[in-house]
Amino acid sequence: MPKATGVDRPNDPESLRYERPPQYYFAWQKEQNIPIHDTFYLESLAKAEVAPWDLFGGNGCFVNLTDSFLVGSFIVEIPPGKSLKRLHHLFEGQVYVIEGNGHTVIEQTGYPSLTVSWQKGSLFSPPINTSYCHVNRNKDRPARLLVVNNAPLVMSLFHDERFVFADNFVFDKRYKGESDYFERPAKYLGSRLSQINYIRDLSKLDLYNWDMRGKGAKTTFLSLSDNTLAAHVSSFEVGTYKKAHRHGAGAHVVMLDGEGYSLLWKDGEERQRVEWRAGTMFAPPEWCWHQHFNTGAEPARYLAVRNNNPEHPLRTGLPGFHNGNKTQFGQSQIEFEHEDPAIYEDYARALAKNGVAIRQVKPTYATPEER
Repeated sequence: MPKATGVDRPNDPESLRYERPPQYYFAWQKEQNIPIHDTFYLESLAKAEVAPWDLFGGNGCFVNLTDSFLVGSFIVEIPPGKSLKRLHHLFEGQVYVIEGNGHTVIEQTGYPSLTVSWQKGSLFSPPINTSYCHVNRNKDRPARLLVVNNAPLVMSLFHDERFVFADNFVFDKRYKGESDYFERPAKYLGSRLSQINYIRDLSKLDLYNWDMRGKGAKTTFLSLSDNTLAAHVSSFEVGTYKKAHRHGAGAHVVMLDGEGYSLLWKDGEERQRVEWRAGTMFAPPEWCWHQHFNTGAEPARYLAVRNNNPEHPLRTGLPGFHNGNKTQFGQSQIEFEHEDPAIYEDYARALAKNGVAIRQVKPTYATPEER
């Protein structure tokens, strides 16, 4: 009988412990030699530290919010009157303009080039793998862009950035250089979802009533550039707050207007409070309850970018709403009558401190047994 070859190993699976490496995307980040903000929330997108980023030819930083293993974000800053390097890549990116004004030149092999102009508060997305170049028109001040993207998923799937940034496949089922691509009016698909490729000013976007979320709540869901990434813009009125809800990981919430706070908690844990104002960004952890409160004298509005566009579903992880706010993992929303009464009382005190009248109707609470 032949003898076994190789190194003898004891029958003990713990004799050699395997050290799991970081997700490829996060390892790649460190090679870029720019600031990496690993944080629960970012108080000000406009003030986040940036440094020269050779990949883009400008300044930049990564923002790794909680549970950003599917959807991530980075900031690029364009010097006054300058342009960034021309790039293309296989991950999708929703571009929100933090500050400044300029334009982006987009090219697709075999089709005419296209230019989209932008300003503070604009939202757009270069179609996947198109070649694009961001240009700052202002010769006196830098422009700053937030790019929420699915690079964590795409780069970690292939774990080779050369393919992600160098492959030249033309996705002409998604984009063919149409001259009106970024000028088309929104196409309403139903259920508050609109197909649109460019929004000049998110603060002026028309929203649809969504009473299921709370008194005066409004929302518009957005499908941009045929992406699997989704976005939505929501608002809620003065003196009101929204119902607590939860969903999968990766929803990057950017506060556009107003001031207030959000509560975040997991079952059995203490609630954490995040104060926000225009320019704050945070991401609720995976399957974590979160609830938004307007404490200012004006309506509050926010942008959220996440995975799983309803027009192009790609479920990766826990679901959002399904079958009347109930999923196979449990409830995804807490009705006002089932919330902790302390939530309303704390909110009333916060409004009184700011001199704002409360409009939220005090719930008639269910008994502890019914909650």
